Amino acid sequence: MALLALGFTACVPTVASASGIECYDAKVRAKPVAQVPTVFPQSDDPSVIIMSWPWFVDLDVRRVLEGDVEKGRLETLAVLHTGYVRKTMTFYLRRNSAGRYNILRDDPDELDRCPSDALPATPYLRLGPDRTYADERREGEELYRRYYEDS
Repeated sequence: MALLALGFTACVPTVASASGIECYDAKVRAKPVAQVPTVFPQSDDPSVIIMSWPWFVDLDVRRVLEGDVEKGRLETLAVLHTGYVRKTMTFYLRRNSAGRYNILRDDPDELDRCPSDALPATPYLRLGPDRTYADERREGEELYRRYYEDS
């Protein structure tokens, strides 16, 4: 599903790959400990319906099942409509060209592990001029005042 985002950020489809390969780089058991939506994209077109958009999701990686990911806190990007249930689950991650990971939403039974020479995927959140991921996250936190984190 293509997604609409206006302004300085853009959202990309669920499996975005510079190499054209739909695959995962890591499979982990993790708990989402922080989930911050980016500012909801706006449109003046009344026929535009936005079902999901980029979120920052921090995972507490408790076990690495496949891939080269460290245990502990991992900042990722996801395309969501609402946050994940705050419980430990299995996540399939795709390395992206921003040095982060995208959380894949595709059916894991239809995905293979990426070959070692696969190019990184396109990040779910592309930044505009003079923007950083920290800017996007801070604006989401300020607007929604929804920074969920375990104490």
